[in-house]
Amino acid sequence: MSDLKHDVTAERWAMLIKERVESGMTVREWCHDRNIKESRYYYWLRILRRKAVENTEQTPQISPFVELPAGICQEQFPASAAAVIRKGNITIEVTESASAGFIQKVMEALANAW
Repeated sequence: MSDLKHDVTAERWAMLIKERVESGMTVREWCHDRNIKESRYYYWLRILRRKAVENTEQTPQISPFVELPAGICQEQFPASAAAVIRKGNITIEVTESASAGFIQKVMEALANAW
């Protein structure tokens, strides 16, 4: 089966499976009413589930930011800031001991955030 034909058939089966779920009927009842083999229904259900899992694995849902409690930086890093960056309700304090690589990563994150 060509990729295009397979994709079109998969879309059709996705609609049929959705229709079956929304009908409230069992798979056996629904397939019997439509003269569809149950094995065919389960075959396409398995194919569509695999495809959904593969798509989920390819697009990780990882956030580049982690929210920290307000006072955590002051407790762990008591040194005075050499630079303070403020934008809206965000404040970033950088000490002289911060590495250039760390500062670069922070600036890249800020550029993507604003």
